[in-house]
Amino acid sequence: MTNTTPACPYCRLGAADGEPPGGWVYRDTLWLVHHGPVETSRPGTMKIVSTRHYTDFAEMTPEEAASFGALLHTLDTAMRAGTDAERVHLVSTRDRVQHFHAWLYPRPAFHPLRGTDFLNAPQHSQAADADLAAEAVRQHLSG
Repeated sequence: MTNTTPACPYCRLGAADGEPPGGWVYRDTLWLVHHGPVETSRPGTMKIVSTRHYTDFAEMTPEEAASFGALLHTLDTAMRAGTDAERVHLVSTRDRVQHFHAWLYPRPAFHPLRGTDFLNAPQHSQAADADLAAEAVRQHLSG
């Protein structure tokens, strides 16, 4: 990784020898993708983190901007297939950790809430369910 900030937890994420719980769902020179924490994520929730330290879309290089769109397309397709999601919601505030990251939340068709009501509802999962969902998405990415 280039252009990292040692105090930033997301800069250290990609440099660590280990993997996040559930492993990397996707990883390349620009992006790291893993399942969100089970305490705050439904099964299949994905977190995208830039490998380079910057905060906002406007700070992306042309390569990062182009690849982010392509990555969203690829992940949306894999998440819908791997989690039976009717919709995949994208959220990126970057307020708590000022390092570019985005969340993808799969919403199943049977869920009674839609849109921001769905996103505002408490979300959690069991580790085993998160691992299964991460593996299903990973399989759809490679297949």
